[in-house]
Amino acid sequence: MTEQYPPTPPQPAGVPSQPGPPPAFPAAPAAPAAPSRPGRFSLRHPLVSGVIGLVVGLALVGIPVLLSDDDGGGGFGGGGGGAELAAPAKLGGLRPLADVQRESGVNKAGKMADGLAEEDRKSGERLSEAYGGAAAVVKRYADDDVRTTVTLVAVRARSPKPYVPYEDAERLAVAVPPDELKVIGDVSCVLYNSPTPAGSEPAADSVHVTYCQRTGDGLTVQIRPVGTGLANRPAKVADLVESAWSALN
Repeated sequence: MTEQYPPTPPQPAGVPSQPGPPPAFPAAPAAPAAPSRPGRFSLRHPLVSGVIGLVVGLALVGIPVLLSDDDGGGGFGGGGGGAELAAPAKLGGLRPLADVQRESGVNKAGKMADGLAEEDRKSGERLSEAYGGAAAVVKRYADDDVRTTVTLVAVRARSPKPYVPYEDAERLAVAVPPDELKVIGDVSCVLYNSPTPAGSEPAADSVHVTYCQRTGDGLTVQIRPVGTGLANRPAKVADLVESAWSALN
């Protein structure tokens, strides 16, 4: 059964990955954890782990999954255009991940922060190319301990609303179908639900947000949670979409 909710872009190693449908491309096997050595940052540091997780997540999901059905400028296959996009300095209390990294105090923090910022810049360029040159931006945000992390994906073009396959919850004998599309105001959220037996109330942590999206003439905004901070809170992710929408519109 499909409520009114949304599709999917990128995700990392080190930050707990959320369950859900398999990514568009097979995941690469995880590399063994390297022991910490004197003079080098430790992979066990929570901030370093969070950064690695974000990078892997983006690679696995693939950012440019927004496909526009708008034949005008900025649409998929169109000529692009529209005003430039500048990611907000803060998003719902979260700061750019590169800034959090730079202030972390871990060894080589500045170099890692520069690398994160460059990855976001190049991801935005790829997203723009996928939309025929439309202005686009990709930016990762986090709280100070990198427990809550999200990726903002925005492009000046209309995109199709998210799609999830129909699954018969009664046939599957579950309370809610595994794949669900939930609509919260103008925002559509693509969810994956851990199995809950029919007749039982799904637990809050059984709901996993793949991403939430809002689209309209000349703008599409997606927020993709990474890790555990917002993974089970679709309403909170939808709020971040609305915050980004207001800042970018």
